[in-house]
Amino acid sequence: MYQASRENIDFIVKEGRPRELYFDSPLPSGDGKVDRVKALLFEAEKPKGAVIFLHGLGNRNFKPLRYYPENFQHNGYTVVMPILPYHFERTPEGKKSGVAFLQGTDEEIMSHFEQAVTDVLVCLDYLQKSGYSRMNIMGFSFGGMISAIVMGLDRRIEKGIFVVTGGNFEYITWQSVATRVLRVSYEENEECNQEKCHQLHLAFDSFARTFSSPLDLEKMPVCFRYDPSLFAGLIKADKVLMFNALFDPFIPRKSADDLWVRLGKPKRYFLFSGHLTAHLLGKRFILDKSLAFLEGKEEEIFS
Repeated sequence: MYQASRENIDFIVKEGRPRELYFDSPLPSGDGKVDRVKALLFEAEKPKGAVIFLHGLGNRNFKPLRYYPENFQHNGYTVVMPILPYHFERTPEGKKSGVAFLQGTDEEIMSHFEQAVTDVLVCLDYLQKSGYSRMNIMGFSFGGMISAIVMGLDRRIEKGIFVVTGGNFEYITWQSVATRVLRVSYEENEECNQEKCHQLHLAFDSFARTFSSPLDLEKMPVCFRYDPSLFAGLIKADKVLMFNALFDPFIPRKSADDLWVRLGKPKRYFLFSGHLTAHLLGKRFILDKSLAFLEGKEEEIFS
């Protein structure tokens, strides 16, 4: 898992403001709309590094979150902002953006996560081939989960910024208002319930402590294989900056704390906001602290 070949990718760049990057997913789902990757390119004139920026789950967060890539660009960072599978232009016909990502069996959901992670790894390949050596990643909510998995897998990433996100799918599945579609899928296919999930997760700590390679994933329950908390132990705490919301019904506090602890308790800020208002109320604060973190200005990060 997460080891699909990424050789011979045909990158196409279309002119515009910003320019757009296109390529075919190297781990196709079989749906042509899902499998054609589109990413926005915010290219700095004199870049001092690059950032992969990942949006959250749903159908209304892409345009507002462009605030961060646009401002990173103005501050000397080239940003690639891919559209993740089952979202926006990559949504299957007849589906709502984001919903299909969490629909299906554990195996199907695992394949959605694997495709998302693989597509982001291709974006890193593109940046590397374009001459970038200092590469970072930032993700909001669901995008933060994908960011943590990618950072755990790929040593090319120097720093990660995870905003209003968390880990441990026992908490995410049964305590978040955002995962109702996932609970409905489990009810329909009778694959899981809250008690079964709890019993399964009694072994999660043991798997997380010993996890060191994608080869270990085959030994694990399927739902562990796409849990950001599993990958947290592969990431150094001083390479991470986190933001969580104080009033967040989408990312339960237990989920946010689980990821934070397993990451080694990196620097974390709490926003006086809810999940959906974190960007609206805290965007300038998030941007300023993120830029200071990327540039190694510790006095500004900890002030």
